[in-house]
Amino acid sequence: MKLFFKFLIIFTSGPLFSLKFLRNLRWYAYKKIFNTNLFYVAEYVKIVQAHPNKGSYIKFGKSVHVGEYAYIDYSGGIQIGNHVAISEGVKIFTHNHNVHGLYRDWNKNEKVFSNLLIQDYAWIGANSMILESVTEIAEGSIVAAGAVLTKNTEPYSIYAGNPAKKIGKRLVSEINAI
Repeated sequence: MKLFFKFLIIFTSGPLFSLKFLRNLRWYAYKKIFNTNLFYVAEYVKIVQAHPNKGSYIKFGKSVHVGEYAYIDYSGGIQIGNHVAISEGVKIFTHNHNVHGLYRDWNKNEKVFSNLLIQDYAWIGANSMILESVTEIAEGSIVAAGAVLTKNTEPYSIYAGNPAKKIGKRLVSEINAI
């Protein structure tokens, strides 16, 4: 049955499935494959295991939104929390090639995998890139549009640039009242 839903996702990734009824069919297929609730995926999204790895997995929380042309590699494993936004064109990698291995041809060297935890209320801005060196995007963090994140984030902080650096803290009244 999962194979059917995977085929359905591939088949329904085009612009025709932007129509409300057909878009709902695509979302239903994603919800079935990834066993999640309130999961919204735009057109042309790729959620793939780029390289075989016995430890790979992907888990989605509630109310996760993934924008058009996003690429999510879960070769190393990803857990995504609740109320997370992954904007258009985001690239997430959980693997890399060991460039210091035995071979001059980097593609022959072993792959290096890492787990990634994206906590609740995180927002990954359009066209940003999350590299395999990142193991945690903390609760409420924002990765600005076009940023290249190479390190873990702090809760309710904003990161921008290449490589991304902390440029501020989010002032969230709901958090400060606690």
